[in-house]
Amino acid sequence: MRKAFTILELMAVVAIMGILLGIVVAAAANSIRLTRTHKTNAIRAVVQQGMETYHSQKDKWPGTLGDVVGNGDGPVSKTNTEGFDGSWNHDIYIMDSPEEVKGTIREVVRECVSQNNPMMDISGLFVSRDRGEKNGHGRGYDFWEAVRGSERTQKKMTVAEMYYGYPESSHGYFRSFRLYYSVPTDSVEVRTR
Repeated sequence: MRKAFTILELMAVVAIMGILLGIVVAAAANSIRLTRTHKTNAIRAVVQQGMETYHSQKDKWPGTLGDVVGNGDGPVSKTNTEGFDGSWNHDIYIMDSPEEVKGTIREVVRECVSQNNPMMDISGLFVSRDRGEKNGHGRGYDFWEAVRGSERTQKKMTVAEMYYGYPESSHGYFRSFRLYYSVPTDSVEVRTR
């Protein structure tokens, strides 16, 4: 007599395979999320270090941030209308406009590229033509991939059109940084949104 699987045995095997597949997919998704988070922290640290190096070498903050805060010995010329952590704080200026952040980081990048000044590792930067706002679905690219062009980027980017940011942990979409300037300490902190 020929032995075969019963319907119940087949259903049990399919159910077990489904559970195992679910575990593998969940683990892979978590691994991708953690990788993006680590990449974000690395990029943020590179930009932070580049801005601090620029300030220590030039004794001023780069780009639009330098225009807003001056040389650090007087009041901030632009008030913080958004507040800080939900409360009004005249000692903190939040630069969250993608255009302002772009202009500030771009000046550090130009100094690295045109003056051959190693303020930061620009090969680690994550850039996009997209502004990186909250509900946007733009993709980001490595700095050199964007400059040289590739099959993914389709068209080379110039430094002037690049926005600088990080990959969102859940979907990998490009997001722009925020810059927090502290008046009392004359320091800048690069943060995610």
